[in-house]
Amino acid sequence: MNEKKKRIIEESMKLFAERGFHATSIQEIAKKSEVSKGAFYLYFHSKEELTIAIFEYYTSMVMDKVAKIQQQDKDGKTKLVEQLKMFFDLISNHKEYVIMQFRDNLQVGNKIDQLVIKLNKQGFEWIQKSVKEIYGKETDKYIVDISIQLDGMLQGYFKSIVLHNLQLDTGNLAQFVVDRLDDIINGLINSNAKPQITLDQLSYDFIKGNQSTNESVPLLMDQLSRLINDSSLEVVQKTQLREAVVMINDELEKDNKNELILKGMLTQLCAIPSLQQISEKIAVALNISVPTIDIKKNEGDQ
Repeated sequence: MNEKKKRIIEESMKLFAERGFHATSIQEIAKKSEVSKGAFYLYFHSKEELTIAIFEYYTSMVMDKVAKIQQQDKDGKTKLVEQLKMFFDLISNHKEYVIMQFRDNLQVGNKIDQLVIKLNKQGFEWIQKSVKEIYGKETDKYIVDISIQLDGMLQGYFKSIVLHNLQLDTGNLAQFVVDRLDDIINGLINSNAKPQITLDQLSYDFIKGNQSTNESVPLLMDQLSRLINDSSLEVVQKTQLREAVVMINDELEKDNKNELILKGMLTQLCAIPSLQQISEKIAVALNISVPTIDIKKNEGDQ
């Protein structure tokens, strides 16, 4: 991400936490970020768009860290402890982000609703995979209840850390939460309790089989967007590729997806060497066939 854009995101978040979203002007954000008001509008058209960018920025940061820990050659429980420690560290070091979320009742349109839904899907998939890796198939029928209870514990500690400005040993806290999760899961299995909410009651598409893949399509799409933003491609080409990503995401939100649109956009993305691998993963996840492209022929596009 461009350093000036990153600075605007980080400084505006602090101002929103201190003063509130509505009480903070774009002029104040620009001054705090050490850019001109005109430069602000080069990156964001409005405060609402900036708010969405803040949400995406921190969501992407978290999911990147989750993925890196998940790829480590360690047992499932150790990885879960490290992931929870990472969550608690982020909350402790970025309390202003949480304050910003609760200080104002922000109305920034349908876009933020879609992001929240996508984040909830990713969070559920992460918990589902983590629990199954540690405890096996015995937890399958309880996975929704387990997810809800772990989410509740995390949200409770997040709020306490922020509201009371707590300085905790995040490693010990992460281990404590995983131990409590262990108590919950073993209790469910040993008592043969009846699940309160089951998978078939949830509305997530990937549960219904529309995303039959080991990797989350929303997570892959986020990774694709970051690769585009961080690439050295020309500005015009980046804009075109971002538009392709938007078209794919819009199509994925529909009940009746247009495969021709998805195939066309993914073929365009696959033509860029630095994006080919991630684009092909998305195509496989969506069960869409895209032409095989010889990377060497397109090296000039990098």
